[in-house]
Amino acid sequence: MKVTRFLLSALFLGAMANSAFAAGAVSINWDSCVGPLNKSIVPGVNNLYASVLGHDQPHQAYQVWLSLGSGNAGAIRDAWRFDADGCQGSSFLTINHLAPAAVVKACPTFQGANTSYQLKDYSFDALTGKARTYLANTYPASNFTNVNPAVRYFLANWAFDHTYSVNGATTPGVDCGGLEVGVCIHITKTSWLTPGGVEFPWAISGEYVTANDAANATGCPGATPADNRTWGSVKAQYKR
Repeated sequence: MKVTRFLLSALFLGAMANSAFAAGAVSINWDSCVGPLNKSIVPGVNNLYASVLGHDQPHQAYQVWLSLGSGNAGAIRDAWRFDADGCQGSSFLTINHLAPAAVVKACPTFQGANTSYQLKDYSFDALTGKARTYLANTYPASNFTNVNPAVRYFLANWAFDHTYSVNGATTPGVDCGGLEVGVCIHITKTSWLTPGGVEFPWAISGEYVTANDAANATGCPGATPADNRTWGSVKAQYKR
């Protein structure tokens, strides 16, 4: 618990600056850093990527927060319950802070090559029927070397393993149902930290993607309202 609290404090201790700071824009895509916005989910691993284009400033941390919902269809189904208590369980979701080999040449890792520390989480809110996931990453500011604003940089990857996801009802202990129900995945917060400890929000160029919802019946991104909580309230979770 103490380590977690320390990391959260170190990541975003600086106050949010109210400045029109031009430092790139973030998007999320399926399959690659510039992949499709809707994906027909298949058995096995399905990859979601967050990336930034246009950034040329020194940095020492960043965060990306996503929300998952099914709009008028109600709560996300068991096929998307990758939380620790869900049907899939946390072992079937991997959140990466380093670009996988499949994308690293076209979408190099934003943090650089040095040691870094992360907070990664996927949780489900039974009251709203939505899931929330985030990656927060901090590293030495000396990692900043020749960042090219013309290059798209990798920020995060969510590897959802749907090996046991099925359409229709769940069979307890066998599979996780409801895969056919559309899901909206929406960026709710993303920002970066200067070497001086000041947090800036990134612009967002690709706000959402959908899963099994080519017609956007979920009404994405309206299916997942923005999370306005501050870092102070997030830190409070780890003091309980």
